Amino acid sequence: MFEPEHIPAAIALGATCIAVYTDMRWRIIPNRLNYPLIGLGILFYLLLGIYRADPLVLTSGAIGAAIAFGIGYAMWLTGGWAGGDVKLFTALGALLPMFSPPHASAPYSSSYPLFPLTILFNSIVAAIPVLLVYVAICRVRGRGALYERVKITELKEGMIPAETIYEKDGKIGRWASRFGRPGWDRAYTNPSRAAGLTRYQVGVLKRLVRKRRLKNDIKIKRGVPFAPALGAGVLIAVLYGDLYWKFVLVVTGA
Repeated sequence: MFEPEHIPAAIALGATCIAVYTDMRWRIIPNRLNYPLIGLGILFYLLLGIYRADPLVLTSGAIGAAIAFGIGYAMWLTGGWAGGDVKLFTALGALLPMFSPPHASAPYSSSYPLFPLTILFNSIVAAIPVLLVYVAICRVRGRGALYERVKITELKEGMIPAETIYEKDGKIGRWASRFGRPGWDRAYTNPSRAAGLTRYQVGVLKRLVRKRRLKNDIKIKRGVPFAPALGAGVLIAVLYGDLYWKFVLVVTGA
């Protein structure tokens, strides 16, 4: 049976297909995809809530986006997600805050704006086998799974630093924490910038190395495309429901 909520679900499935393609090919999920989806999801449930005279439906798009952004931001702080992943997940939260798979009953479906958690759980379950293989390959090759050190002289525009290289009182220092800051006069790198290093920053760092003011290495993030996992999570969530609860029921024998 067709329900209005199937419209944003179809849009979400199509959008994740595009995101998977751009993330795999160019390692980026464009803002021109994510931002319109966020606005569309909020607007859709706003209009649907007015039509149904239901305050929860009316605000569910905004609430779902806020919940998804909070979860995504926490994932970004851990270094597991890039900015594009956070925005895509926020868009999915706006589009699918209250979706229930066809013929699914509790606990596989939810009637409150927490469906983004279903997508996240499904994505993690779908990604675990791939990540285990990826980590094993990195271990064999002697490389980090999420981070690696490269020579500054080999840096390229767009690489994302995992540490802040800064200058204070004429001395160059490094700061790897995301919390607080040592009070530098000038920062040469910014780990929070989703687009990575600019051409100008790469040039400045290389000049510092040539002048022997900076050691010729830097810790950078290894970009792991998460859009495919999110795409799988959305597909499973829309067609089936929550794999997490299925796992719990199997383990408990319920």
